[in-house]
Amino acid sequence: MSSPLALAAEPDPWKVYPDGLPDGANALRYNIDANVEISRQHIDPAGKQDWENAKESLAVDLREAIGLLPWPEKTPLNVQVTGRSERDGYTIENIAFQSFPGFYVTANLYVPKGIEGPMPAIVVTAGHSMEDGKNYDLYRTAQLGLVREGYVVLAYDPVGQGERKLPGNAHTVSYPAMLVGHTNLRYMLWDSIRSLDYLETRSDVDPKRIGIAGNSGGGLNTMYAMPVESRFAAGASFCCLCSYEAWIKDGGDHCICNHLPGIARNMEQFQFVGLAAPRPFMAGNGQKDPIFPIAGTRDTIRRAQQIYGLYDSADRVALHDVPAGHGWSKPLREAGYGWFNRFLQGRGDGSPVAEPEIALEPKESKDLLVFKDGKLPADAKSYIELVREEANRLVQGYQSVPSDSAGYAAWSKNLRKQLWETLGGKPVAVNSTPEEHGVFAWEGHSVKRLSIQTERNLEVPALLVQPESATGPLPLVIVLDAGGKKAAMESATVRRLLEQPIAVLALDVRALGEGKVKANQCASDAIVLGRPLLAQQAWDVIVAARTLSGQDDFGKVAVYGRGSAGLIAMLATALSDEIDAVVTEWTIASFVEAIADPLPQPMWAYAPNILKVADVSQLSALCAPRPLLWASPVDGKGKGMPEASSKQLFEPVLAGYQATAAKAAPQLIVGKDGEQVAGDFLIKTLAQ
Repeated sequence: MSSPLALAAEPDPWKVYPDGLPDGANALRYNIDANVEISRQHIDPAGKQDWENAKESLAVDLREAIGLLPWPEKTPLNVQVTGRSERDGYTIENIAFQSFPGFYVTANLYVPKGIEGPMPAIVVTAGHSMEDGKNYDLYRTAQLGLVREGYVVLAYDPVGQGERKLPGNAHTVSYPAMLVGHTNLRYMLWDSIRSLDYLETRSDVDPKRIGIAGNSGGGLNTMYAMPVESRFAAGASFCCLCSYEAWIKDGGDHCICNHLPGIARNMEQFQFVGLAAPRPFMAGNGQKDPIFPIAGTRDTIRRAQQIYGLYDSADRVALHDVPAGHGWSKPLREAGYGWFNRFLQGRGDGSPVAEPEIALEPKESKDLLVFKDGKLPADAKSYIELVREEANRLVQGYQSVPSDSAGYAAWSKNLRKQLWETLGGKPVAVNSTPEEHGVFAWEGHSVKRLSIQTERNLEVPALLVQPESATGPLPLVIVLDAGGKKAAMESATVRRLLEQPIAVLALDVRALGEGKVKANQCASDAIVLGRPLLAQQAWDVIVAARTLSGQDDFGKVAVYGRGSAGLIAMLATALSDEIDAVVTEWTIASFVEAIADPLPQPMWAYAPNILKVADVSQLSALCAPRPLLWASPVDGKGKGMPEASSKQLFEPVLAGYQATAAKAAPQLIVGKDGEQVAGDFLIKTLAQ
């Protein structure tokens, strides 16, 4: 008799797709295709009035996706000048300011010498140069090139880069930030907006002639800052602008900075460029850039020119592309000089201006550092801290779960509706019979390899294990494990269930187990689509439960989620009536616990905006009156949650079950063997 571990090591038995994952079961392929399909639905405006009717709504959608709706409060900048040094033709000032209270921005201000009167200025935003930030050689070359053209240049370190590359500031924090409706871009843009606020306070800067420019991640900052902040008089975005369709279809695996929740549903890139009309905007791209395909950029600028043309300003939006790859190359820098000279200084026709030889001092120079000791002030807050503050504010503002029947009925109906809206809407149900891919014997049981269609263009693999000696309809437990169905089958609980006898469906929801794909790409593409992976995976469970519960072989259906997969189990049960009981084991008891750097949960677990609506406690309360168990809940570090904290989080669950007069109270078991407790609960519940 083989053990599950031994059998799982063999090349074939547990695989539904022995020849590799087909496109029809590939979650990444599904999300790419869905994004492309929806992106193609955005059409050019029929005329000026059509655009005027649409643009206000688009602007709101854009700010909401970024996380700038409502506008944050403009708190005091508390500017510090920590150093000043003289150079040939310009002065360097080291500036620190707080874009949010305690959120320090480190910047260098380059001021040209010998120019009378208020000067035009450019905010230069750095791309992904994590170690050097604003002082990366390529970016300093552009900064000094602009200074030589007569611009005051403010160059700052984006969060997580240069002097701000500190624990709690990583770019992956955008995943937990999205739980509260924030994004990396929210903080990047706010830093740019507050940079502009600072420049407006200076007597040597003309507030009507402030532009913005950047490359790659800085180009991202620029291309969204232009439609969001109307005070930027001109912009030049390098090596970033494309189209959502081309970028997602052919651009590959991107930083989460690029991804805004649901943005592909609401607009294409030509539309947000059009929101800046008639202010001058240029894109500069490499024709050989593999991550921002030039065809998408050309199409976006062509379509944006039609919108600008509605305001007789088609020449104010342009593309300068060069035979190069990704990077702020000299031809692109020269194009930027000419663009800004035309529109901020009124000289030249916008053609590229030759860049002279620019000598750079060592990037380690103390004159380039804002904080000479390499430390931010003691009162500095990290990105993670700001997100946690917002998460706690949201959770503390939740309506209490009603403990009376009528109040709970209204509360649960409304919350489920809000959840579906937040998670991208309820998908269209499909009705299909699971497809069998062979049967084999294991431990005296029959194991069927199945694929279950859960959406129009997607199926998921599963193993259906049925005790061979059993007769009549059996209860069924859908077992979910972040490690996939192989890990689920190695569980001692699975063996105990089969002995009862209780049937087991070890399910690989999309992007897990046999369906594993590029984690960041799939999770971030799902975010752009407006249907986060967590919601998609919960839908897989809902459909699987509905499909099998409709068969004569099965009775009650429970879901058992282990580790991070417990979030999938709980969300599926909260949103569905097809599931009769739910158990989570070693699962975080609150999404707030998932807000940390480095990420304590898989990327797929971070559903944008969910904390605006509900935490794990509220999801669990929606499961009433069905049997529910939290077995050994954990904190953000994967350690057992203290009993007092667990009980506090469980109070809303108790209220929901009291309201529904549930036959059995929900159970919370802390500090015990989670797997043993889970097995006992499932056996007792399903044997009733």
